Amino acid sequence: MKDNKDLHPFANKKLASVDIVLENCEVYNIPADGIYKLSLGNIKYSFDVHVNGLSKYTTPGEMWTHAYTDFVWLALNKKGMNIDSGWADMFDEEETHPFYKRVNAKDITHLDFIFDDGSNLYVGVPWEDGNTEFDNKLQKNDIRDDILFIQIAEKQEISDNELEEINDGQEDMYHWDNDGEDDDILDISVGSINTQGVSTRWQSIPNYVQAAFTKIDEQLSRVMWNTTQEEYESPFSNTGNKFKNDVFEVEAYSWDDEYNQEYNFKWKDYKVRWYKHCLRDPEANREMTPDECAKMLDECLESIYKMDIDEDNLFDELCDSYDCHFCCQCGKEADKQLQNGKYACENCLHNLGKEQQELKEEIENSLFDFGFDNYEDVTNCIDVFIDFIKYAKVWSTIENLDHLAKALEAININIKLENGLLDAETKEKIEEFAKNW
Repeated sequence: MKDNKDLHPFANKKLASVDIVLENCEVYNIPADGIYKLSLGNIKYSFDVHVNGLSKYTTPGEMWTHAYTDFVWLALNKKGMNIDSGWADMFDEEETHPFYKRVNAKDITHLDFIFDDGSNLYVGVPWEDGNTEFDNKLQKNDIRDDILFIQIAEKQEISDNELEEINDGQEDMYHWDNDGEDDDILDISVGSINTQGVSTRWQSIPNYVQAAFTKIDEQLSRVMWNTTQEEYESPFSNTGNKFKNDVFEVEAYSWDDEYNQEYNFKWKDYKVRWYKHCLRDPEANREMTPDECAKMLDECLESIYKMDIDEDNLFDELCDSYDCHFCCQCGKEADKQLQNGKYACENCLHNLGKEQQELKEEIENSLFDFGFDNYEDVTNCIDVFIDFIKYAKVWSTIENLDHLAKALEAININIKLENGLLDAETKEKIEEFAKNW
């Protein structure tokens, strides 16, 4: 039988270590004795030749080669799982994670095989965008006792549950191979085991939940800025900050290895965890329907808006106590009180009236050009648009929608009044208010 060492140019070499390269260029160097098992599929090569020299860093005839594989099966033992990042010397300890925790991001891009003679083979792994462009849909992880299993394969059809079934018994083989060693079993919480030892099947969250997080984050940051007049470090980002009220709680991703962080967001019994920020590799402890997501969003936003309302009331009470009032538009001292109880200065009222008149003319011209032939249809269209704006207030990222909705309501009443479409009672109230003003 022919010696298999003649089959491949790297087969005569001895592996010293493997650099695992992640999406953000972070590198973990796994020594050979930290690897329990490693298998690669077909390796394909491509190369580019720089004939004329594309830059000052290349010379004519210089060749660049690239290697790719369609399958990776990697199992690491306790030593390999606990390797620290190659960035450990660049950052504080709390900013780095051992590999068994960092691998949850599922963003391995390359494996660099380093041989004992100093040569290496840099191999790209199969990749398909998952929930975001930062995580690999084709990467599957499974961790049990002190073995970490990783599979990355093209046309990935295996589920997480199936991967666990395949690995059943592998950890027993490992303990048999290491019979007599008295190392403690690694005490960690990764994958499908939570801190209480109860099985939790973490699953990717749908896009509508991620959109809800974006809206909650936006409004929380806005209200907190109103409260403190300082830029708010959102706990939905990689800030180390946290927030909690009676409705929901959110805590930024923790880089502290000693801190057992079960989740980053919690609403009722719904929990979500992520890597670095809320849109990167988020996973939930259970499913959430669109209707339930809408309810969660409404309750979270309402709890945030109450914080903002309390702030406004406190400001109003302070103004009343000193018998001074300020324009709700520009902040200057004002003496004209509006129907909603707020105050406005004469200049802002004049500008507001002018703006509404210009906007009214633009709406009229646009709708009549579109084909409307009477003012009743125009006002009905504006009613529909107002409903749309109120809906967009909850589901869009547009600011100052309350102001826009009130402006449209005023324009609509004005058009009805000018064209005899207003009921007598409302017309009388408007005329009476105008006299008193």
